[in-house]
Amino acid sequence: MRVIFLQNIKGIAMVGDIKEVTDGYARNFLLPRKLAKGATEQSVKEAELLKQKYDLMDVTKKERGERLVQELAGLELEFIEDANDVGHLYGSVNAKQISEALDKKGFNITEDEINLPQPLKTIGDHEAEVEPYKGLKVIFKVKITRTVS
Repeated sequence: MRVIFLQNIKGIAMVGDIKEVTDGYARNFLLPRKLAKGATEQSVKEAELLKQKYDLMDVTKKERGERLVQELAGLELEFIEDANDVGHLYGSVNAKQISEALDKKGFNITEDEINLPQPLKTIGDHEAEVEPYKGLKVIFKVKITRTVS
């Protein structure tokens, strides 16, 4: 089935792309979630307009990404968490918590933009990577300290 993608799907397609996908994938996943719609002659014309609009938005996202890369360079976030005597956290610090901490500092970064291979589970210094725009990456420090009891 030919579909037009209405949203970006990482590794699959970008907004406005027209692709051939399996019928089951389209009917059971893409169409119900409004991630894509069937490609008709009229919708192909709409897709071209959608693609142009997305390209304009993409330019502003790139500018935002370049600005964030400069501002985040050298940043250090600190988390105070409960840990055992060996230094293992009872919980963990994940991308959502890092996103919320960055939001408090005035950076509007979603957890999808944070590349963290696994949640941080030990005290000490760690590194987290933010990719605000495809190909633009910045690494910053995440310091986890133990709560004083």
